[in-house]
Amino acid sequence: EVQLLLFRIAQGALSNIRRHAEASMAVVKLEFGDNKIKMTVSDNGKGFELPTRVEDLASTGKLGIIGMYERARLLGGTLVVNSELGKGTEVIVESPL
Repeated sequence: EVQLLLFRIAQGALSNIRRHAEASMAVVKLEFGDNKIKMTVSDNGKGFELPTRVEDLASTGKLGIIGMYERARLLGGTLVVNSELGKGTEVIVESPL
């Protein structure tokens, strides 16, 4: 279950990069710790403005990100999205194993 949910989060992030970011590079990084995993998906694309509340993502049409948040919640983990216009986006998921 953990592997599938992490795969789906990475798939969603990479799909968003391909469709929206205009990036020349994407990186997926996995870090393993004591009974936990951290996955970071980042790009060097155009970035975007994030609403201040996750709940506001639906009104901005960012449904894929909502799906990633939901999958992280199902893992018992956390998901953070950092993005800056002109500098790219980073999706960080931390989950227990």
